[in-house]
Amino acid sequence: MTDHELATKLKELADVPAPPPRLDLDRARRIGGRRRRARTTALVVGCAAVVTAGGLTAVSVFRADPAPAPPAVQQQPQPQSIAPAPTDNPLVAKASFGWLPEEVTGVEYAAGGHGDTALAIGRGELPPMLWLTVSDQEPAPPRDLSGEPKSIPQRVGGRDGHWVTADANDPLNHGDSYLRWPTADGRWAQLHTYYLARPDLQQALVRVAEEATFANRGVPLPLRISSLPPSFHLSDAYTSRRPDQDRVPWKLVLQYSANGALVTINVAPPGATSKDGLGVPKCVKKNGLEACVSIDKEQAAGITPKELLSRITLLGLDETKWTPHVIG
Repeated sequence: MTDHELATKLKELADVPAPPPRLDLDRARRIGGRRRRARTTALVVGCAAVVTAGGLTAVSVFRADPAPAPPAVQQQPQPQSIAPAPTDNPLVAKASFGWLPEEVTGVEYAAGGHGDTALAIGRGELPPMLWLTVSDQEPAPPRDLSGEPKSIPQRVGGRDGHWVTADANDPLNHGDSYLRWPTADGRWAQLHTYYLARPDLQQALVRVAEEATFANRGVPLPLRISSLPPSFHLSDAYTSRRPDQDRVPWKLVLQYSANGALVTINVAPPGATSKDGLGVPKCVKKNGLEACVSIDKEQAAGITPKELLSRITLLGLDETKWTPHVIG
């Protein structure tokens, strides 16, 4: 084939109409739209399941395009001014109250797997409760607020804090109040209050916040433990001051995990309505107190309730004689 013949053939080929496209764009758009809606529905259903199971909040699940990835959160180093937590006390308070309203009749502390809190509590069927916590960064919006949380500025001890509320016209959120503020060492504190009714509620809560302190402090407890097996790891420690519920003025619960076993130590004045823990408790009474130990799997724990009780010294009802140095 000469060059002239080749050029003629190529021109003839170029003049032939192109074959119809194999892709139906309209159909593709319809299918893509159905698949996108199916993915969105699955995402909403999945998020709803997560919200129901874990109490999380789903945000913008109907966004057409994927949201940009949030910037990486820089973990702030622990301020040097914070003293290390004592190692001889299983119950270390990270936050402590100063001034409290007269409706409060006691303060409970908790540490371990369910969080570190100080709770000022009153009496009655619905006792007033003031929960004080501190964290390295400001926590996410409270999960139980309906709608979009609003922030209302509030000065606390000369620092710029704020109320978190579901009602822009009510910083106290109809009595279920959240006050947040930065602490002197750069962390964030939160005071969550409910069932406290008084005409000067906002001023009272600001005063509670201003007089709170934030430092690691071993809570004085009514016992000493000479030693614990090396396999013991603290799960939870907490005090309770709810005589209307427990039939005693206070109680202490220490729970440890040990090779898969659960070890629970209860200390209270005699007469408590119930004892926490698993297994049949072994109890002793001394110095006006009762100590009970229960272990659900003694072989795994490597110690019996009787042996553990022999290591416990009860310090009596006088709280001024309790010790922040519990173990050792």
